[in-house]
Amino acid sequence: MVKRKYIAPNAITAAGLFLGYLSITASIKGEFIRAIVFIILAMVCDGLDGKTARKLDAFSEFGKEFDSFCDAVSFGLAPSLLVYSILTQKIAASPFIVPVSFLYALCGVMRLVKFNIITVASSEKGDFSGMPIPSAASMVCSYYLFCYMINKHLGINLFNIDALMAITVIAAVLMVSTMKFKTPDKAFPFIPKKFAGVFIILVVITLPISLFIVTYAYVLINIMSHVTKRFFGTENSFDDNVEMEEIIEVIEEENPEEKDLKEENK
Repeated sequence: MVKRKYIAPNAITAAGLFLGYLSITASIKGEFIRAIVFIILAMVCDGLDGKTARKLDAFSEFGKEFDSFCDAVSFGLAPSLLVYSILTQKIAASPFIVPVSFLYALCGVMRLVKFNIITVASSEKGDFSGMPIPSAASMVCSYYLFCYMINKHLGINLFNIDALMAITVIAAVLMVSTMKFKTPDKAFPFIPKKFAGVFIILVVITLPISLFIVTYAYVLINIMSHVTKRFFGTENSFDDNVEMEEIIEVIEEENPEEKDLKEENK
């Protein structure tokens, strides 16, 4: 019998899957803004199911696998079909429509498979190897939504088919890369935690604009951090020290005798 504590997070995950399914149906109908809204709501569910699981201590391998399968639909297939539908409407004869849209779906699924292989279900939330798939979906969706709102309210057409295809390919590549992506709280350390609620409210109120800004700021911050570490090595020593301290703490917790002996030698 399923324990009650697992019901709530898995129900939220299922809701995210349903929203992804609705997004796919909207894209097929050519209702692109509605499709994007459903994907954004699925992102909310993706954040809530994790928080709920941590609050209830309801982590399980089933929950991890279920979440990944649902993410594959909501943030893999749904954005892929959104791109396919937009490109089909704008440039129906282009030979790049299927390759570009399928590449995104393929990389999204590969990203989730890799995530499941290298992680275990737990309450710990560390940095990511490769860009998280919700961020990739946000790159695609926020660009179209931003251009749509600017054109609607200011009459300026910023949308470009080549730019959409480039963003889709870049998002796909970043998902399967080995680039380290920090969690949002680490990527935006200049935002005090006590103001995080206010920041989230402002993002929600100005969603069509702020989602685009926050998403691309998050991606650029992580890319710049990766480039800085790779070519200048300014943060490598710090990260290595932090990781070594964490390893030492784990060893000491598992072997309290060694910790006591170390303290005596001091």
